[in-house]
Amino acid sequence: MDAYPFQLQRMPGEHWEAAILQSIPMNPHKHSSSRSRSLFALGLLLCTTPMALAGAPTPLPPTPTPQQLAWQRMELTMFLHFGMNTFTDREWGEGKEDEKLFNPSALDARQWVRAAKAGGFKLMILTVKHHDGFCLWPSKYTEHCVKNSPWKNGKGDVVREFVDACRAEGMKTGLYLSPWDRNNPAYGSDAYNDYFVNQLTELLTNYGPVDEMWFDGACGEGPNGKKQIYAWARFYDTIRKLAPQALIAVSGPDIRWVGNESGLARMGESSVQPDKTSTKWYPAECDVSIRPGWFHHQAEDAKVKSLDQLVDLYFKSAGRNSVLLLNVPPDQRGLLADADVARLKEFGAAVRGLNERSITADATATAGATREPAKQFAPQLVLDGNADTCWATPDDITSTSLEVTLKSPREINVISVGEALTFGERVSQYHIEVEQAGQWRTVARGTIIGQRNLFSIPRTTVGGLRLVIEAARACPAIASFGAYLAPVTPPGQLPPVESLASGHPVKVSNVHGPEFSGDKAVDGDSNTRWATSDVTRACWLEVDLGQGRHFDRVTINELTPRIRKFAIQYRMNETDPWQTALAGTDAGQDFNQHFPNVMGRYVRLNILDASFAPTIFEFGVYMTEN
Repeated sequence: MDAYPFQLQRMPGEHWEAAILQSIPMNPHKHSSSRSRSLFALGLLLCTTPMALAGAPTPLPPTPTPQQLAWQRMELTMFLHFGMNTFTDREWGEGKEDEKLFNPSALDARQWVRAAKAGGFKLMILTVKHHDGFCLWPSKYTEHCVKNSPWKNGKGDVVREFVDACRAEGMKTGLYLSPWDRNNPAYGSDAYNDYFVNQLTELLTNYGPVDEMWFDGACGEGPNGKKQIYAWARFYDTIRKLAPQALIAVSGPDIRWVGNESGLARMGESSVQPDKTSTKWYPAECDVSIRPGWFHHQAEDAKVKSLDQLVDLYFKSAGRNSVLLLNVPPDQRGLLADADVARLKEFGAAVRGLNERSITADATATAGATREPAKQFAPQLVLDGNADTCWATPDDITSTSLEVTLKSPREINVISVGEALTFGERVSQYHIEVEQAGQWRTVARGTIIGQRNLFSIPRTTVGGLRLVIEAARACPAIASFGAYLAPVTPPGQLPPVESLASGHPVKVSNVHGPEFSGDKAVDGDSNTRWATSDVTRACWLEVDLGQGRHFDRVTINELTPRIRKFAIQYRMNETDPWQTALAGTDAGQDFNQHFPNVMGRYVRLNILDASFAPTIFEFGVYMTEN
């Protein structure tokens, strides 16, 4: 029987059936029966595609393209900042550096890839040109590149060695091409857009196929002192033509920047984002460096992030429906430093240890409601380790529960839940309970699930766990729900039922506009925010708790780290002077601080100084449970 291997690809808005038909090759030298056999293969594929199962839920738009879905399932991708800055010991070059400075003594791209694989990373992105304009390939469009360096007598090509190493090791490939160019004299004019398109074409023609093209939004002055108006549409069209499988991030239409360089997604991070008059599937990427800087600096060799820090980042990125993009920069030898390689190996072992130590694989799952045909959407499918199967409910059921019963009590410290993303993001409010000695206890709460939510809890012996779906935009479709005893986890925390401030009246000293009102900071929705005017550097937000309440903890989730100095204040009556419960600095995106128990009706977040206009997703007030 003739084999016709084919690669499925679907562009945004294209039906699966059309995408599959387009992907089946025709051989003009074969009999028409070959086409029939290919159509038979199509039928088999359609029958096993979740969206095509008989009785399957109707997908809730928007939904991911196959490329976006595969990318989200990777969870871990790696950045490699390497270039002229590696040899000048800088973060941003000026574009005037002598090409002869670039001269790695022992460059080995295979070492990069093998270290990444040991860390569990599935895709690597190389900075083929940073803001200084120096190109790591012998570009025919500029002299500011490796062909004028002494490395390999001007015959070297870092990009070639990188993509060849990735393909040899089965690693997906990405390229970062900086739009900002401080070397090119055309920067700041229409001619520069031509130059940029030429370089894109050169890269995608000579080094493709690639899986991701990465752009930031940097736009400073060029050699002529002017800034550039980028022809983004031309850039995207060039990529779609030459690399149709490639995703475009993060100044691009396929993957978005999470909004910080700390590697942190928000609780409830959603892949569904506003797009003019509707919404689009736009998943988040969380970029952060393993070191303080993005390029290698010998002075930072002792400042590589610890294993605990990396695991914490994993939980707060991949564990929050996002992808972690960890930067690991090669040094002047052209190698990843020994400390970085060792840490990657430890990290990979920790992540594998988490994902492989399921204690629910042989458990029994039951549900309050199951969609027909029950065998195709059975609760037990959440335990099979297959992201393409799921438990689903009938169309009219949007609140229900899923219970997993263990064969015998087991110790756990991590709980994981994931949706079947081919049907879209559906759940909007849920909590997770564990059973201990016949009693059920809530240990986690969430809003959006998406690809995966991970919860670290204190080591606890349980007889079962329960996913309680409180609300959903359409009937739930859950691909995975399980628990683990992981060797390395962040400190486990059991959340209080609800912030004491949630839904209560708010006063603020300043607001950017009606859509950014103060109540958005206490609405329990991590996608809405209170924002202040651009000139604001000091402001306050006051919550009326309705009556005197004890509290001993607050949380602050900023859009980006801006708050430099603040105080948490309280009082019982409006005429009383404010008292300070906590004075702090550098709140950031995941501030969570305990302090001695106080009591008050009014609570104020008093921001005393900020680097830019404060913007708060959520302000929480809590009393620790006994």
